[in-house]
Amino acid sequence: MQQEILAKARLIAEEVGVYALEVFHDRANLHIDSKGLLDYVSEADREVERRIKHALGIAFPEHGFKGEESGGELVAPCWVIDPIDGTTNYLYGRPDFCISMAFVDEDGPAVAVVHAPYHRRTVYAARGIGAFENGKKLVPRTVCDHELVVNLSFNYNQDNNRDFLSKVNKLVSEKHQIRACGSAAWALCQVATGQVDGAYNGCVNSWDALGGQLICAEAGLEVAPYIYDKGSMYAYPKGSILKDILIPYL
Repeated sequence: MQQEILAKARLIAEEVGVYALEVFHDRANLHIDSKGLLDYVSEADREVERRIKHALGIAFPEHGFKGEESGGELVAPCWVIDPIDGTTNYLYGRPDFCISMAFVDEDGPAVAVVHAPYHRRTVYAARGIGAFENGKKLVPRTVCDHELVVNLSFNYNQDNNRDFLSKVNKLVSEKHQIRACGSAAWALCQVATGQVDGAYNGCVNSWDALGGQLICAEAGLEVAPYIYDKGSMYAYPKGSILKDILIPYL
């Protein structure tokens, strides 16, 4: 059953991703609203979520739905959706945005699909089966503790800012490199696919994190406890010194 759910979710994400990419290339005409400080929502976010919700409702009418834009309760069995994770990137013409879909059953996250339309990449996982990209199983990178590359995400909570800056100071002082992906789900997928060595975000929501968290866990990485509401997100290879840099401040 998990594999059937995963296959359908991949199909939905990739089909809706075609629309998201079309609008991305014509984004100058998008209507944009602000939900808060540097927190934007566009008609593309709403339409992508509407299309996903409609398709899932037909395929799995017994499943609940929680989306960033339309809301809902996370009561299993339930889909948790971020229609465009990295909306600011999307609106500014930057390619690191994605559709994040996570299916949660009574035992927790069971299926995850993260699709990056611009990159034409889909990373996906099923609990107990593994994480994959284009049919290739993902395995952790060999642990290397020299010149690490880490995705760090900045937010505007003062307490979290101090936490963030302490991590920046620690990483820079030890001659590691810092990246800012701009998409929580894609930042996690970059760890799972070996494009960076670790990722951290001090404040994310369930729709930002659950898909990428399951992918990282199934890829054999160390991952923060699953985030069902809000929380801090991290991922890194087991045995990495990043544990001593990222976790003490949580």
